[in-house]
Amino acid sequence: MAGKKSIVWDPTQATAEDDKAFEAWTAEAEEEAIELAASLADVPCIIIEGRILAGRFPDGEIIKTPLDFSVADLEAITAEHDNPVDQISALLVRLGSEKTAEALKKQDLSSVVIYAEKFFDTFSRVAQVALGKRLK
Repeated sequence: MAGKKSIVWDPTQATAEDDKAFEAWTAEAEEEAIELAASLADVPCIIIEGRILAGRFPDGEIIKTPLDFSVADLEAITAEHDNPVDQISALLVRLGSEKTAEALKKQDLSSVVIYAEKFFDTFSRVAQVALGKRLK
């Protein structure tokens, strides 16, 4: 796993370059920056054996989450947690994957949000197909 890079900036050391960057900032530059940030945070996912969603995080870490869990598991995590990030972490712990839940907590938040959304979207799509609905 590659080392994490952190950005440390001392606000007392603002430069003329910083001022120029703000003066030159446009809506187009913002859109391009958002696209770049999104591409750097993306988590490609695959389905393994029809029952596990595996996501490769930007640092190379692969996290696997079972798509087959019980109604009791779902009820417990949704009763305890409102957002998908907490839900996926709680689900991993509930299924006995504390080590995986800890690995997930070390990832960048934007990537975890992406993975959680992809997990629940995939789960929903699997359920729809199982109910006889076709994918678009």
